[in-house]
Amino acid sequence: MTLNAKTAKRVHGILEKIMEYLDIRFAHAVRVNPNVRHIYADIRWQQLTSLRLILESTKAWGPDRYYVADVLCEDNELRKKSLFLPTDQNSILNEIINLKEQKETARRAGQLPIRDMRTFYSALDPSLERIVELIQTWIWWDLPDACDMVSFEHQYQVLQKVLHLTRLDGPVMDHYQKIFRKTAAEINTRMVKEYEFNRLEQILKRFHERRTLEAGHEMIVKRDVKEDKTLGEPYDYKYSQYSQLENIVEQSRKLASQ
Repeated sequence: MTLNAKTAKRVHGILEKIMEYLDIRFAHAVRVNPNVRHIYADIRWQQLTSLRLILESTKAWGPDRYYVADVLCEDNELRKKSLFLPTDQNSILNEIINLKEQKETARRAGQLPIRDMRTFYSALDPSLERIVELIQTWIWWDLPDACDMVSFEHQYQVLQKVLHLTRLDGPVMDHYQKIFRKTAAEINTRMVKEYEFNRLEQILKRFHERRTLEAGHEMIVKRDVKEDKTLGEPYDYKYSQYSQLENIVEQSRKLASQ
C-alpha cells in the first residue's frame, strides 16, 4: 500500500532521527571497544529497514486502523501509550527487540531456528547476538524522543505560519472551527496562536519529562571533534537538544503573545 505524503514524511523523519542517535551511540561504543567498529554499518541498515516496516504497518483500535508512524507523531496519548506497553496487543516491543524465549529448545512445531535478527547474527557469530540486542534496545529507548523531535519540527513550522496570519478565512477558518467547536465570529488569530504555541510547548514538556526519568546508562554520550582533531569533553546529547528546543519555545512564546 502506498503511503500518503504526510505519513511518508513522518516515517522518513523518524528514521533520520533514529539514525542520528544510533550513530552517536555507536561512536561511544567504538571508543570503549574498537573491535565492534566493522559490524555496525550492516546491522544498522538491517535494523533501520526493519524499523521502517514497523512504522509503515498499521494497528487496529476498534474498527479503525492507523499507521504506526502517525500514532507516534500525533496527539492521541492513549493510542501512543499502547504501542509502548509490553502487555498491550498493539505493543511494538517484540517487533523492535527480539527477546529470547524462556526455553529456546522448546520451540513450536515448524518454527525455524533462524527467525529474527538476533538468531541470524548469533548463527554467524555468537558474540554478535549481544551487539544486535544492544542496537535494538537503543532504538527502543530513542524512538519516543525521535518521534517528538519530528513532531516538534513540524509543529514549529505550523506555528511560524499562524504567527504571520492577519486574518482567518477559507480552509484555515474551517480547520480551527472544527478544533475549537466555535463559530467563525468567536475565533480570532490570538486564540489560534496560543493554541498552536501550547501544542509546541507540550512536546517540549514530554521531551523534558523523559530527561528527568532517564537512567545514566540510557543517556547518549557525545564528544565533539575539536579544531585540533582531539575530542572534547563528553556530554549528554539529548539534554543539549532539550536546551535548544527550550530556547526555540521561549522565542516563540514572545511572538505568540504579541
